[in-house]
Amino acid sequence: MKSSWVSPKIIIGKEATGDFYFRRNKIEEEIWTELRKGNNILITAPRRVGKTSVMKYIVKESKEQNYKLIFRNVQGIRDEDDFYKIIYGLILLELKGFRGWKQKIIDYFNNKGIYEISLSGDIKFKEKEVNYLDELNDLIPQLKSEEEVLIFFIDELPEVLHKLYKNGKNAGAHNILQNLRHWRQDPKFEKIKFVLAGSVGFHYIIGLINGRPADINDLNTINYLPLDDEEFDEYINKVTSGATISYSPKLKVYLKTKVNYLVPYFINLLLNEIDKTSRSKDQCKISTRDIDEAMTKVVNENHQFSDWKIRLSGYLLKDDFDFVNEVLIHIAHKDNISVQQIFDKAQKYGKSDDYMSFVSDLVQDGYIIKHEDGKYVYISPFLKEFWKNNNPVYNG
Repeated sequence: MKSSWVSPKIIIGKEATGDFYFRRNKIEEEIWTELRKGNNILITAPRRVGKTSVMKYIVKESKEQNYKLIFRNVQGIRDEDDFYKIIYGLILLELKGFRGWKQKIIDYFNNKGIYEISLSGDIKFKEKEVNYLDELNDLIPQLKSEEEVLIFFIDELPEVLHKLYKNGKNAGAHNILQNLRHWRQDPKFEKIKFVLAGSVGFHYIIGLINGRPADINDLNTINYLPLDDEEFDEYINKVTSGATISYSPKLKVYLKTKVNYLVPYFINLLLNEIDKTSRSKDQCKISTRDIDEAMTKVVNENHQFSDWKIRLSGYLLKDDFDFVNEVLIHIAHKDNISVQQIFDKAQKYGKSDDYMSFVSDLVQDGYIIKHEDGKYVYISPFLKEFWKNNNPVYNG
């Protein structure tokens, strides 16, 4: 084996940051365009496309004047009050850097009896019970005269709402949704904006907690699209620059057809398997056959994709999961499914009235896509083969 072997610069299993991040200039600019208009944003994207990476990049690298950006993954939130406490602490932490708040924040801390705030927003008081929602509703309007706007990039909010629902705290989940809407719409709170994202169906979760579509309809939706052909070439060139395995134009085209849905996660799975196998063989050049073999190996390693099925079974009610799972099994074996076939299955599960909402969630969550012929197909050949392998027998 060559001691100087250089692997592609890719990362799998966590968000890409630093040198691993591939700039999504169009999406970054679309987010900034809406924020400059004063809009709140909902980033809709399939799983694993990189929305967390782009949110973190914008927050870290922003050079925009008069904006203070805060990123927070809220997945660990335990209850409604915990959510408000974190938001409150992060605002106070950021106010330390506001022009005109240097002395004001010291006085505020003294008056409130605050003696510590961690970098994660955890806040400690000397001796008092605190209603964090009341404190937020009192604090945020005080920012109205400031030049700076606070923008919260909140990741995994739907997961938090669903967890509260499952733990018998549905009222808390509903209250969070309502208060976020109140802050977005009341002019007194115009100095705070939100960019929300998550990796489970937001609309489905809202329905579970007895919410209404109007609870998020004021959010400006940004669709996080896969790489286009030009971005794909740029991405391959970036991550393989200086690597032992290089890709000719012909191999790049073939790789693109195998991946099909061009997001870094799926691309990286294939690049990583090709690199790993080639290194074990001390093979510096690859062919289309090597790409095919790598594709087969990746698909057969179920642990890479089992989480996609676990996610669905985890947040969907059992009857709902059984319905969408049968739709996915059908597509895996038959290559596609028509709306009529979906309707026929919906009748079997008693979902004739709302069956297309489940289809919309599968599209939004990155499982399937509507083909130009009107039928639905898997968005990724990786997922199709996983579902087929996981459900090898189908008589539908």
